[in-house]
Amino acid sequence: MANYQYRCAACGITWDQVTTKRQAEEEREQHRRECHGGGAPDGDGIGPGTAPWPSRGVLVIGLLVLALFLFYNGRHGQ
Repeated sequence: MANYQYRCAACGITWDQVTTKRQAEEEREQHRRECHGGGAPDGDGIGPGTAPWPSRGVLVIGLLVLALFLFYNGRHGQ
């Protein structure tokens, strides 16, 4: 699922991620009205959100590696 973020470079603020581009557009329009008189400041835009780290796949692989390591050491470490 894609995430979107609105960033106003003039204010140096990045909004929280939202799940639809329309939500990010609504945040942008509200900010422009409230802080920039409805105008579009230089450098503002909507872009892809960043995935939180670690991603689910990285976490699952790490847990599998840890489980295999513990299992192997438990059987052969005695």
